Amino acid sequence: MQELSDPPVAGYPSGFSLLDGVALVSGAAVSSVHVRTVVPVAISGFGIVAIWGIFTWIALSAAGPFVFVVRRYVRRAPGYPKVGDWLWALIGCPWLVSALIRSADGDSPTERNGLVSITLLAGIAIVSIIALGVVWSTWVTVPPEQAARTASHPWTNRLGLLLAVAWPIQCGLGMVILS
Repeated sequence: MQELSDPPVAGYPSGFSLLDGVALVSGAAVSSVHVRTVVPVAISGFGIVAIWGIFTWIALSAAGPFVFVVRRYVRRAPGYPKVGDWLWALIGCPWLVSALIRSADGDSPTERNGLVSITLLAGIAIVSIIALGVVWSTWVTVPPEQAARTASHPWTNRLGLLLAVAWPIQCGLGMVILS
């Protein structure tokens, strides 16, 4: 049976760390900037579940750049980053940049900022095309053995690959947030 944690590297702690948790919380902060604009005053039980699902997906996506910086420059993990790590960092950038613009602008939930819309939609479109190309070249056009090695440890690589494969969800969430 395969273990869920990362394989230990000599002299280096593996798996999920406190700094990874801080990076995920930072992604949740970015998500809250976006989701607060779509929460209605009156909401049903299904609406609550839908909002939490949207919030969680955006929080995971937006945490990518933070996790990348922590693992690349603070923890300095050997063998880091892998293709999924790069993709996760890339996928989170449009969410992060548009949240910074939205926060700096101080718009209320009822106002829409054209720069935020353009940044988020264009960013998600560009990142989705890149993710589709990378996923295609890493999994579809290679032998099965090489494709299996792509989805190896650490957990950040696997999560990044999952988010890259699910790029249509990113596009849909961008439309929901800006609707």
